[in-house]
Amino acid sequence: MDARHRYIATIVEDAFGVSGGMVDAVVGEHMDLLNNFLSPAGPRTVYFMYQPELREGPGGDLVPYGGKLLTIGDKLKALVDETAKAVYFIRVTQSKDGVSAKTPELDLCSGEVNAQGLECFQSTLQELYGPVLENMTHRMWGAAKKPAVDELVAFMNKFGEGLEKAVGSLRTGIKLEKPDPKIVAEVEIPGGAGGAVSVNMEHARGAAGHFSDVLDSWCMAVEGSLVQDASMDSDAGPRSEFEYWRGRQATFNGLTEQLKSHECKVVLAAATASRARSLKKWRTLDNQITDAANEAKDNVKYLTALEKYIEPLYTGTTHTIIDGLPSLLNNVKMMHTIARYYNTSERMTTLFGKITNQMITNCKQQVMYEDGKKVALWDQDSDSLLTRLEGALLLNEAYQEHYKATKQKLEAQPKGKQFDFSENQIFGKFELFCKRIQKLIDVFSTVRQFSALGDHNLEGMQDLIATFFSIVEEFRKKPYDLLDYTKNQFDRDYLEFNVSIHELETALQSFINASFENIMSTEHALNLLKQFQAVLQRDNLKADLDSKYMVIFHNYGLDLETVQKLYEKLKQAPPMSRNSPPVAGNIKWARQLLRRIEEPMRKFQANKNIMTTKESKKIIRTYNKVARALIEFETLWHYAWTKSIDSAKAGLNATLIIRHPENDKLYVNFDREIMQLIRETKCLQRIGVEVPDSAKMVLLQEAKFKDRKSVV
Repeated sequence: MDARHRYIATIVEDAFGVSGGMVDAVVGEHMDLLNNFLSPAGPRTVYFMYQPELREGPGGDLVPYGGKLLTIGDKLKALVDETAKAVYFIRVTQSKDGVSAKTPELDLCSGEVNAQGLECFQSTLQELYGPVLENMTHRMWGAAKKPAVDELVAFMNKFGEGLEKAVGSLRTGIKLEKPDPKIVAEVEIPGGAGGAVSVNMEHARGAAGHFSDVLDSWCMAVEGSLVQDASMDSDAGPRSEFEYWRGRQATFNGLTEQLKSHECKVVLAAATASRARSLKKWRTLDNQITDAANEAKDNVKYLTALEKYIEPLYTGTTHTIIDGLPSLLNNVKMMHTIARYYNTSERMTTLFGKITNQMITNCKQQVMYEDGKKVALWDQDSDSLLTRLEGALLLNEAYQEHYKATKQKLEAQPKGKQFDFSENQIFGKFELFCKRIQKLIDVFSTVRQFSALGDHNLEGMQDLIATFFSIVEEFRKKPYDLLDYTKNQFDRDYLEFNVSIHELETALQSFINASFENIMSTEHALNLLKQFQAVLQRDNLKADLDSKYMVIFHNYGLDLETVQKLYEKLKQAPPMSRNSPPVAGNIKWARQLLRRIEEPMRKFQANKNIMTTKESKKIIRTYNKVARALIEFETLWHYAWTKSIDSAKAGLNATLIIRHPENDKLYVNFDREIMQLIRETKCLQRIGVEVPDSAKMVLLQEAKFKDRKSVV
């Protein structure tokens, strides 16, 4: 034996708790098999089994005989009882030399298997491979894309959960009482034709009573399993329905397999021969077992087909669930139409109810978790939270719409199966949940609104904001889950919250009214209104702000009248800024008046409700009249000035130096109209008025004219 054999022997000794001598003897006896396994061309697996020897029983079945023996082979033999165990070795090296004597622990993989093979597989998958895969870094996956990795890990976890439930079903399945082997041997007549069981009850004392008792115990065990357990978690999702029917199928499959065993056949043959008291009852139960097994099998078939359409309810968002609703409802409709057993009103209502439960659970998860972490609703970003809360309302609405659309399609075929289920049972919970969601939307919309008011630092609002946050802090101290719509305490606290907020909003409305009372300018009033509208979203406050529009618009009408009177009074001699030339000064004055009425009107035009009222017609007519007059005023001044440019330029053609006719002195003959033209051109360009090219040419020569004048 070398290091490789010694490594294998040590693992076998530890696994079975046997002496080294026993293991060495078996290894030495099967050295050729082991060496072949360790070589690169040999079988990749080898098994050590420690269990009683198997011998053929009276009915042809293999049964344990004698004490435990340690055996080895390249195939795994059946493990006969709960104490039996096997150790396997797998050659994992790809080396052309096979398993190395230096590194057998790296070249070989080993593990243990007991008679519960499914349980071993489930344990290995969930406790070993699952955690390893979940904790592998992205680099360790190589070229595999993250979505594919996530899908594999999710599938592994789901598969492991399925195995765990299957193991649980096997553990809790029906175990029929076995008859006494000695009595079986006494009554059985060996060599039945075609595997049939024959018994002779005449010479076996007490055998009839024994088999009758065994059959009684079977009846008691089976009767309980045939009753369908209607109890369930009131919030359970559709997966619980799948698990229930799969567990039921496993139960009856296991029961059917037991009844096929040789011992059970002997019990039934003996009970028939002795006319056992429970025989008639058993035959009735046997038929019921067949029906129940067929029902479970058929239900599992249709529910399994539905499973992929249910998956988004557990892993998707509200939007992906909405997208998948047509397919889900269509497949439920198909199952209701063609399924043999599951198409009853009671079962379909139960399924729809569980679908509703999972939708509610999903909505809660979407709301409670932010970026994959569970965060209290009060600590979440209000905008994001409100979006997710509204998603729950959208899902409920879409769910009921698609349900009703599917129902209408079935009604178009009156002879077919109909969706005649209790809609209150199906949607009642979701409606209650959505009522809670609507209240939460109201609460957190209020929080967002007053938080925004606090962020804007409006003067005089500090006390109101402080009062609001004290109200919120009081609400936050409540110990219950805000999303638990079964807790009525929330509704009472919500009413108290609304009463406090109503009082606060009354104070806020008073503050808003006072703010507008002190504003004289329409422009300033509109800016303040816009500032309030940006943060006040509650309906009653928005309605109050909308009413302010009419008040401001009415005041704007008075402004128009003031501007009109001002224009008529001063149009002959408008007030002008210092050193402003006449044309530019008049145009500036007209533009200032126009700007005073034009900017507010642009903002009013965006509000269709105001512009379509009867009262607004008069104000609009006044605006058009005043604006037209101001524009005409500017146009007339501009037109007159452009016409005067040529006459002003005429001074450039006059004699530069002239002699005074009276005193005979020489004077510079520079026309003042030239400098006036230059000033007007400059000022008009500065305020954006179009200037003719002839005036621009004069302006370009300003420096030359001034220089020549000073020289002369």
